[in-house]
Amino acid sequence: MVGSGLVDRDFVNGKARDVRNAINELTRLASKRFEDMSLDEQYSMRYQLIVLTESVVSLCSHIALEAYGYEPSSYKDCVAYICQREGVSCVEDLKALVGLRNLLVHRYRNIDDRLIHSSMKSNFKCVHELLGRIVSKYG
Repeated sequence: MVGSGLVDRDFVNGKARDVRNAINELTRLASKRFEDMSLDEQYSMRYQLIVLTESVVSLCSHIALEAYGYEPSSYKDCVAYICQREGVSCVEDLKALVGLRNLLVHRYRNIDDRLIHSSMKSNFKCVHELLGRIVSKYG
């Protein structure tokens, strides 16, 4: 099945804005030492990671369905499919982000906020790469 070709620019741009806002907030939070973060800030960090991931997946799902007629079987499948279609090579980083989101949402085990904080210290290069390709093509 071929997609409808009805990729919604407003949807793409709105989700891209959500991704950028989440990255900005995560970057702000990551600039603090973990020991100096309040409990509210630690929970905010978790929430922003969920928002970031769900916005990325929502974008990928919309494009997979509307541009390519592809119905992903999972969040990881969705991200992997769009990375492959759009030539983004850092797919494993994005799949790991989806895995972290699943851990935060479903609470499979205890969450170590120190590890999350530490991982936020690295940049969001792969998310930016995917977002740039999506927005330049569909936004």
